[in-house]
Amino acid sequence: MGKLLLLLLPQAVSLLGSSIAQFGIIWTLTLDYSSGKVLLLSSLAMFIPQIALMLLSGVLSDGRKRKSVIILSDAVSSLVAVFLILAISYGRDSIAVFIISLAIRSACSGLQSPAVDSAVALMAEDGRREKANGMRGLLSSAVMLLSPVLAGLLLPAAGVSGLMAIDAVTALLAICALIPLHLPENLSSSSSLSSGIRYAISDSLIRKMLVFHFIALFLISPGAALTPLLVARVHGGGESLLALSEAAYSFGMVAGGLVLSFGVYTGNRKRGIAVSLFVYALMLVVAGLSPFFMLYALINAIIGFVSPRYTAFMNSEIQDECEVEMMGRVMSFLAVVTSSAIPCGLLVAAPLADILDIRIVFIVFGLLAGLHALFFALRDLR
Repeated sequence: MGKLLLLLLPQAVSLLGSSIAQFGIIWTLTLDYSSGKVLLLSSLAMFIPQIALMLLSGVLSDGRKRKSVIILSDAVSSLVAVFLILAISYGRDSIAVFIISLAIRSACSGLQSPAVDSAVALMAEDGRREKANGMRGLLSSAVMLLSPVLAGLLLPAAGVSGLMAIDAVTALLAICALIPLHLPENLSSSSSLSSGIRYAISDSLIRKMLVFHFIALFLISPGAALTPLLVARVHGGGESLLALSEAAYSFGMVAGGLVLSFGVYTGNRKRGIAVSLFVYALMLVVAGLSPFFMLYALINAIIGFVSPRYTAFMNSEIQDECEVEMMGRVMSFLAVVTSSAIPCGLLVAAPLADILDIRIVFIVFGLLAGLHALFFALRDLR
């Protein structure tokens, strides 16, 4: 696990710098323009390039270029940060410059994430993938907790240029740490996308898990993205309650990651997936029923706690089934499913939340997610 930490810790530092910079860009666009269209363009710029590049990342990672993909992603991200600093310095910053920067950074993230995931899967010792994935989730959770706080402290003092400088430096540090590190590469020379798709479809377990995962994330989408709306409408929350809600979720995620990283799990992974999803679903229902904010905050912490467990068990189940030479492509398919399922769910849940009482949306989606977990348990754990 020591070698794995040499990969994950620098990547977490780079992710922290990127997250701080991204918060800085989004908040600057929000404060300077106060436009829903601008925020929509920003969201599309952060979402579409990432998904588009994930499949390419899988192909490159399985083509003996895993380490190069990770280094290239950090290098381009660093160059984009320098470009934005120069644009701001010469007064050439504009909505278009910020949006283009977000899009390129999103593409870099799409390239990097499946490559790192496949490297983690191949570097983890047999039977310890839950710990490895839990450790990756723990570091990601810590970044989620720290990045908005640090961005809020640094943006008024250093401006967007200062945050981009931090991003550039952390990316370069990650590159320097990765250069001497040996990452496992594939022996197979065939790494086409079509062969990866055929493999994922032909393997019944991988196919079923990817479909189950998409439906699960689709159904828990209100809990993943509409909680600020629930806090505002039901609990009359301002900035303080919204911050407490996010803090509760982040602390829950950190706790869940710690348990996974340092605990011992010897049970059936599929049972762990079903239980984690069922608890998440139950908490969505209770969140829709709760009239008290502190109870809701506790619910959000529990959701945060089970989320990394579900993710680690899902990743490990698919990784253990996957052949080594297909790992990059299968991890890219998993990343695409993970990145697209919640936005697809929101296409249904968000409009419903404007038509119906948002509590009803949480309750209905929670019940459906719970039934999905029960059906999975009854079908696959018999």
